[in-house]
Amino acid sequence: MPVAVGIGLTNECNLACPHCYRPTLARQRLSVPEVETILDNLDVGSVNLGVGENGVHPEYRKMLSLFREREVKTAITSNGFSLDALTDEELAGFHSVELSFDFPTKEEMDEFRGEGAWEMAIGSLERCQRLGISTSVAAVMMSTNYERMEEVARFASGLDCDLRVNVYQPVMGEEFTLSYEQFWRGFANLFAAGPVVVCSEPLVNAIMGLETTRGNPCGQRSIRALPAGTITPCPYWPAAAARIPQLADAEQNIWDRREFEKSRHVPEACKPCRFVESCAGGCASRRALRNRLDEPDEYCPVVRGEDEVRRVQEMLSYTLSNPEDVPKAGNACTTVIKTAGYLPK
Repeated sequence: MPVAVGIGLTNECNLACPHCYRPTLARQRLSVPEVETILDNLDVGSVNLGVGENGVHPEYRKMLSLFREREVKTAITSNGFSLDALTDEELAGFHSVELSFDFPTKEEMDEFRGEGAWEMAIGSLERCQRLGISTSVAAVMMSTNYERMEEVARFASGLDCDLRVNVYQPVMGEEFTLSYEQFWRGFANLFAAGPVVVCSEPLVNAIMGLETTRGNPCGQRSIRALPAGTITPCPYWPAAAARIPQLADAEQNIWDRREFEKSRHVPEACKPCRFVESCAGGCASRRALRNRLDEPDEYCPVVRGEDEVRRVQEMLSYTLSNPEDVPKAGNACTTVIKTAGYLPK
């Protein structure tokens, strides 16, 4: 079965955003042979480029040509730098692009990401749209912006873009971690902004009965190749499952390695739950980062009782959009809201 592969060509970046999860102690870069090994040994359905700003890699163009030669559906999440580095012809090789905006105003964006970040992202997005490339806005939901999700959605709508949102994960620290109430309030704000295209955040998917995906995609339908040359089930997973050359090991399938098995682990307390088939314990990486892999997701309302489940369900009101081809939806716990052409400008 084709799988969604997330690849980080480098951990380098032209910005130093405070919420970023990329390691920064030493420069890390994948080589062309390593990327070829990934393509040769996995049934790659799609690739999304992320982690660092991939255009910083000196062989970035060579990597993109490999994906084009193999006819791999390729998407990228960028602050704009990696798109500015390409010609129009090269840029048109992407299936879709995402530009990162965590706040709806230039002042907030530049304060958070650095001066000039807003103009760089806006300029790249508008260029992609002129070329007819599918574009969307990507945001991280954090303790500092969860109340602004509707505003971010309206901003995305004004650009004629859909909005994709990931929940902040405490890989590098707790400064931006959502509290339990902030998590659910943030999703209430997000769902109020427009119809849901997909929600693969397993806990939310399950509690709301969305069933746009089933279970945690990490370690089942997705795989990550990180700039250090390691393979993991998720970019936030705290341990490597293997090195890239081990993908060619005929004696042990990557999906059977211990870290992948751990990513599919369902906590004992979750097994009797009526939501277990669609939730499977929630986000495994979030649990692993807390060293609580065998405990329910910290945002689970079920452990707080049926009254709390009903309160959360009543808090969120949503509609569903028609399914769309969203490569990122298959390889991350993420949520996509239909804002392009939906909200009043």
